[in-house]
Amino acid sequence: MLKTFLHNILENDRSREFVLYQSFSFSVLMLSIVFGLYDEFKGFHSELHPFIFKLEIFVSGLIAFEYMGRFLLAERKLEYLINPLSIIDLIAIFPYFQPFRILRFVVIVARLLRIAYRYRYFAKGLTHIFRSVSFEFYFIFAFFAFFFVTSLVIMYSLERGAGNPQVNSFFDALYLVVITMTTVGYGDITPMTWEGKLLSMLLGAGGLFLFSMSIATISAGFFNYIQMLKLGMISFKDMKNHIVICGWNETAQVIIENLGRLGKDIVVVTQQDIKVPEGVHYKKGDFGREDVLQDAGVEKASMVIVLAEKLPGFSEDSIDARTILTGMQVRDLNRDTVLVLELLLRENAKLIKRRRIADYLIIGGEMLGVIISKFAQEKFYGEFFSHIVEHIDVDTVEWKEESTVAEAERKLEQRGYRVVGVIRDSRLIYFPRISFRLHRGDKLLLIKEHSKEERT
Repeated sequence: MLKTFLHNILENDRSREFVLYQSFSFSVLMLSIVFGLYDEFKGFHSELHPFIFKLEIFVSGLIAFEYMGRFLLAERKLEYLINPLSIIDLIAIFPYFQPFRILRFVVIVARLLRIAYRYRYFAKGLTHIFRSVSFEFYFIFAFFAFFFVTSLVIMYSLERGAGNPQVNSFFDALYLVVITMTTVGYGDITPMTWEGKLLSMLLGAGGLFLFSMSIATISAGFFNYIQMLKLGMISFKDMKNHIVICGWNETAQVIIENLGRLGKDIVVVTQQDIKVPEGVHYKKGDFGREDVLQDAGVEKASMVIVLAEKLPGFSEDSIDARTILTGMQVRDLNRDTVLVLELLLRENAKLIKRRRIADYLIIGGEMLGVIISKFAQEKFYGEFFSHIVEHIDVDTVEWKEESTVAEAERKLEQRGYRVVGVIRDSRLIYFPRISFRLHRGDKLLLIKEHSKEERT
C-alpha cells in the first residue's frame, strides 16, 4: 500500500494524487527559489525572517520526503543513490540559509535543476497543450504586439505633447498603458487629453478581449490534451522501467489489479476503445506494428506482456501468429526486458521454445485445466489455491552475506517471510534444505502471508 501511494504521488502522472501533490510541491519549491534569489540580491525585512526560515525547513522536509520515497520505490537502491539526479535532490534538501554565498548558490542551482527534471511531466503536458493551439496563440500574440506598441507610441505622443505633468518619460506612458490594459486602474497616472481618454477606453476593452481569448485558447488546448489521453494518442517513449501490456481481455484486467501493488507505470496497448483503471496509461493502436510498440516505450520497459487478444474474424492460429510476431519485435527492440507471451494453442508454443523468444510462456486454459483437475481429486485443493491467490505475497530479495537457509530464515522471520527458492546463475532451486549454503549475490524467493490488518 505504501509503495502504491508513493508511486501515485511521485511517478504516476495519470493519477489524480500525482497532479494534486506535484502542483503543490512545484509551487512551494518555486516560492523558495524566488524568495532565495530575492533575499540574495535585495534582502527581506527582519520581521519576515522567522517566516522565511520556517518555509525553508518545510521545503527541505518536502524534498527529503520525496528523496526517501523514490529510494523506497527504486529496485536498485545503490544505483539510485549514486545517480546524478539523486545527488542533486540530496543537495537540494539543505536549507538555503548557509553561512557562505557559494553554498547558497549551490542549493539554489540544485533546486532549479530539480524543477527542470522532476517536473518534466508538467513541461511535457504544457508542450502538448500549446502545440495543439499554436496557430491561435501566434495570432493572439501578433494582434497583441501590434495593439500594444501602437497604443504605447500614440499615448506617449498625445500626453507628452499636451504637457501632462504625470507623463514625464516613456516609462510613465508604458506604465499607464499596462495598468489600463489589465483594468487595474490605480489612478496615479491618468490621461488629460480627450484622445488619450478615448484610447484608454479602447485599451481597457482590448485588454479584456485579449485576456478572454487567451483563456479560451488555453482551455481548448487543455481539453484537446485530455481527449488525446483518453483516446490513447499520447506517446510514452520517455517512460522507463514500466510494464507494457499488449492486448485487452479479462486476463489484462486481473494483471492490472495485481501489478498495481508494485508501484510501476503500466501502459496498455490495444486497438479496442477501452476505459482503463485510474493511473494506468492507454495507447491505442495495433501492437503488431513496431512504431506503436515504440510509442508505448517498449525499448525501455522492464516487462512486456503480450496477451492472446481475440478480435473479430481472427482464428486461434491467427491470434497466436500475431502474438508470436509481436514477441519477436519486442525482443528485437529490447533484449533485456522480461517477455511474457500468452498463446491459445499448445502446438504454436514449440516455435517460441525453440527460439527462446519469451522468458515465460502461458498456454491459455492449460493452467486452469490442471487446477480444475486437482479440484476433482481433492476438494481442499480449491481452498488451498484460493488461499494462495488471496492471502500470499511473493517477493525476491538479494542476499548480501554467506550463510545457510536456516540462518536466513531466522533473520527474515520477524518480517513474516519464508524461503521457498534460491535463484543462482539464472537457475531456480526449489525448496532448498535448511543446511543449503547461500552465497553473496543469491536471490531468495520468499513467500509471506498477509496479516489480518492487511486483509481488511
